[in-house]
Amino acid sequence: MRYSTVLDHKDVQQALSARLDGEPTGYDDAVIDAHLATCEECQEYWDKAVSLSRTLSFVDVDGGMAPPPNLTESIVAGVEPEWRKFARRRIIGVSIGRVALVIAAILHVIWAVQLVMESGSLVVTGPVGPGAEVSADPEFAALLVQAAAVRFAFALAFAFSAWRPSNIPGILLITGSVFAFTLGFAVRDWILVGSTENWGEMWTLLFACIALIWTWIADRGVELRQTWKTLNAEPA
Repeated sequence: MRYSTVLDHKDVQQALSARLDGEPTGYDDAVIDAHLATCEECQEYWDKAVSLSRTLSFVDVDGGMAPPPNLTESIVAGVEPEWRKFARRRIIGVSIGRVALVIAAILHVIWAVQLVMESGSLVVTGPVGPGAEVSADPEFAALLVQAAAVRFAFALAFAFSAWRPSNIPGILLITGSVFAFTLGFAVRDWILVGSTENWGEMWTLLFACIALIWTWIADRGVELRQTWKTLNAEPA
């Protein structure tokens, strides 16, 4: 047995752990107790170790060993607060994402209605007499109607994503692709002719993409973290 009085926290804590297990500590008990009496860090370690040991201690039942009857309650009591905290964060995150997706859906519905109304002024509804000013453009009106149909489709997709976040990846792929093309055309028009007509459409799609990503991460955060840990795991 060693009687050195120069002990660091690691040595004392290893000795205390051995004491709980009923194994030789390798040091004089008086030296360990003297250090424990003056060291708050080791005293805290000892209190936690004793508490854990009592919680997990096995009892003798009919000549065999069995866990204490309150083991399940002790484990649940320790895990439940963290689980509730995580569940609360998840609910709040998903709720925020769903509200944002509903807003994105409403914006696209309004956008589609505006396109339909604009297309109505470009359609010839009656005979045009000689000398009358013709402002109708049926081909452009048809394009506006098609664009409105796309906006309605996006609105439906965003509303469906708010209801079922598990379907977000496929919808995000389409929305992200449309946003990328819109951004490219917006930058091209701004550089070549100084036009900013497509920037409003770009920001609306960007908002929808962010809402989709936020909701998906909030809903599938645990799975994503587990996948990331698996990918970064090093073989033994």
